[in-house]
Amino acid sequence: MRRLIVMFFAVFAISWALLFLSAQTQHQKKPEQKAEAKKPAVPIKNEGWRITYGDSKAKVKIEAFYPIGSGGHEFVLEFSRKLAESFTGKVQVVVYDWSTPKGADEFSKRGLSCGCFIINGKMQLTYKGKPVAFMRRPEMMGWNFDLLKAVVGEEVNKVYGKGSKPEQKKQAPVQKTSASISSHSKGVIEIFVPCGLAGPYGELARMFQKQNPEIRFRPNVTGIVALLNQLEAGATPDIFLALGTFELTKLAEQDKFVEGSIVKCARIPLAVIVPKRNLAGVKRLEDLDSPKVKRIVLYPFKLSGGRGAKQALEAIKIWDAVNPKVFTPKVPDQAKQLLKKGQADVGILYRTCLMESYIPDQPPVVEHDLVAVQTIPQNLYEPIYAAAVLVKGGKNLDAAREFLKFLQTPKARQVWIKWGFEPVEETAKPVKISGKDPLFIYAGAAFRPPLEAMGREFERKYGVPVRFNFTGSNCLLAQIILSQHGDLFLPGEEFYVRQAKKRGYVIKSEIIGYFVPVILVRKGNPKGIKSLKDLAKPDIKVGLGDPKACAIGEISEAILRKNGLTEAVHKNVVLRAMTAPELANALRLGGIDACINWDAIANYPWVRPAVEVITIPPEQNVITANPLAILKITKNHEAAELFLQFALKEGQRILKEHGFTARNDLPPAYEKALFTPVASVMAK
Repeated sequence: MRRLIVMFFAVFAISWALLFLSAQTQHQKKPEQKAEAKKPAVPIKNEGWRITYGDSKAKVKIEAFYPIGSGGHEFVLEFSRKLAESFTGKVQVVVYDWSTPKGADEFSKRGLSCGCFIINGKMQLTYKGKPVAFMRRPEMMGWNFDLLKAVVGEEVNKVYGKGSKPEQKKQAPVQKTSASISSHSKGVIEIFVPCGLAGPYGELARMFQKQNPEIRFRPNVTGIVALLNQLEAGATPDIFLALGTFELTKLAEQDKFVEGSIVKCARIPLAVIVPKRNLAGVKRLEDLDSPKVKRIVLYPFKLSGGRGAKQALEAIKIWDAVNPKVFTPKVPDQAKQLLKKGQADVGILYRTCLMESYIPDQPPVVEHDLVAVQTIPQNLYEPIYAAAVLVKGGKNLDAAREFLKFLQTPKARQVWIKWGFEPVEETAKPVKISGKDPLFIYAGAAFRPPLEAMGREFERKYGVPVRFNFTGSNCLLAQIILSQHGDLFLPGEEFYVRQAKKRGYVIKSEIIGYFVPVILVRKGNPKGIKSLKDLAKPDIKVGLGDPKACAIGEISEAILRKNGLTEAVHKNVVLRAMTAPELANALRLGGIDACINWDAIANYPWVRPAVEVITIPPEQNVITANPLAILKITKNHEAAELFLQFALKEGQRILKEHGFTARNDLPPAYEKALFTPVASVMAK
């Protein structure tokens, strides 16, 4: 009996031991099974600045550019993984994180301005006969993963042949998106909206649709640079909502817009913006010259915001001092991000960027990490406007015109003020003559010193305020055509007045002076440049004006053609400037060794001490007349005629005082050198 009891307990103990071992074995297997379940269905390679999903041998390549590291973009990784898994072996997705330096470089190389998916090198594709693009957030732009997958599937079929679509469970129909609504629909207005204007646009569109329920909008909301590129490439929405009117000039030259259709909605104020901690202690614009400020971020100079910031810094005479500290990212959106990450001490940005919504008709998101310490006084830079303009070729321009009328109502203008913009008109009431508005003069940038002096003296004598728009001559003509506003036109070359006359914009014009081109070199002439031929020598860095933007560019090309030096000198050109003063500034700062510029520019007080002048013999030179024209669109003809006569009399003295060649002071030897445009130029 005792033996049986011992055997019973032995068997019992062995059984429990076996059960324990079995349980341990099962417990050890579970992690292995769990690990197997987590194993990705496609290869994934994470390099920090980019993440790759799928096989490198796949023939369909998708690139996604988003600031992954800044948070809120988890959908990009999810979409990318699901695409690679849906088309195993056929699709590879590479996600570039442009919140990292390497990712930002890739982002800039592509010339992008916002997050997007690029499919086999294409940002825009066609799906069911409609153009589609996958940019920014899906909820903002009206697309979803199903649409993205369907378009990728079509691309896979094109590359691999039909039948390559993955087997799928019954799929919900693709939602109708803003990209799939027909632009031919009678009541649909297609509108391009820069993301910085999405907030006020959404509210305005809702208000307009409440009054006009039969009209709908198809918005394309993305970065300003991307929209400008699309317009230049031939896109024809009904309306372009512009974040600054300077950006419109190049497109206006290409006849992209309906003449006279522009509506200025609000002024966009520039502000000095700093990180919340403000370690550099910046309180006002003048503080940017402080040694504590190591890096200043501005918008690109080809945009209104960057141009205005530079004008303000020049106006308070610290541009030369701060220029080495200035950084302009190719993508405007990055300016604010650099400040937030502490990669810049201060920025001159739109004040409205501290309170904006990237999704139309959504409440504003207030930026708590950045602070505007000063709104820059408007008199330091040319006004920057949010404006709407009709695009030639739009499918529903009649409905678009109704929306532009709505934008001019007091109710609509209040929306802009709510979002931090300012009224179009300045609060100060101008002095008037015969009940009409002050004079507005479009002038080449080189005329700023003498023309501002003329304006001051004219105002003292006649009590008529004079306002100016100074920029490259070619841009001025485009602005006149676009705005249908202004009184006088003073370009740097007579050709532009002739073009304006052909279009019916000029009542009369008179020559008030001449520009004589010279060669400018740095003080001491370190490269020993003595003639035009020397500009073709090796190791000479030459600056020329851009012939598409300014008169000095046009004339410089004519001089090179006349002397058979075009090809030889072009090899040494490292800068194409938008204006004549910009060329002189580049020379002073050492960016170039020499430039062809106006004699008048050489006499600017801030230029003269830093340069030497080499004259170009009359037989080699090409000079240009400076005509002042009264515009047919003037609403103040009496004052315009008065200013023209003033420029022909008292104005001659002022021109001479500033080193310009006056109407009666042109040496006889130069009379045969007056510029005559070549046939190709006349045709443009």
